Amino acid sequence: MIDFSVITATYNAERTVAACLESVQKNKLEHTEHIVVDGASPDRTVDVVKRFSNVVCISEKDNGIYDAMNKGIRNSRNEILSFLNADDYYLDGTLALVRKTFEKHPESDIVHGNILVNGKVFKPANGLASFGGARIFHPAAFIRRSLFDKLGMYDDKYRICADLDFFLRAKEAGAKFTYIDQPLTDFALDGLSTSARSKTALEVRMILLNHGYSRSFAYGYYYAMKLRTVLASLKGKRK
Repeated sequence: MIDFSVITATYNAERTVAACLESVQKNKLEHTEHIVVDGASPDRTVDVVKRFSNVVCISEKDNGIYDAMNKGIRNSRNEILSFLNADDYYLDGTLALVRKTFEKHPESDIVHGNILVNGKVFKPANGLASFGGARIFHPAAFIRRSLFDKLGMYDDKYRICADLDFFLRAKEAGAKFTYIDQPLTDFALDGLSTSARSKTALEVRMILLNHGYSRSFAYGYYYAMKLRTVLASLKGKRK
């Protein structure tokens, strides 16, 4: 039977983490575990988490969100790992559908799907912008523990996009990605990678270069991201 370990990294998330935890409770299957790794938040995040008696809570200083996720991996016990942000939540039926997909496609190393943002469905990129199919939505991805055993965990020198680096490593190693064409996770737009777009662009460029993409492609993608950042800023000022 496929069992899940859901890992949530938190820092000053007292306003949003309850909804996140509740969504996992609604989706919970027989042996699902939820691990919250908190970065020693000075607010009431840990107090909120402790209201949920069946959630494991680790609270200590860390080296960023991916260091926290790696701690969650090391402290988890189940075969399928997923990473749900403190301000995101799973849609009803997500874990049951993902379990069914792994059982139907046992060769799968990663099962992933779409996200919902402000009521609108977003699908993973395709074509060149998909980076060979590695550019998927991390909060809607479910990963076999054996893949972390094979490839290692998230490289926390990347502060924003270590998940992209991991998915590129997975593709290069021949991992099997299985796509579900429906939304699995409601995603909040105020996360780290969307609030620091310039830094995100720089990190994506570095990752692409480190994975052997040409300078013309990596820099072209970088400048495209920078342009989108400028256009988004101008749009915001007009409102």
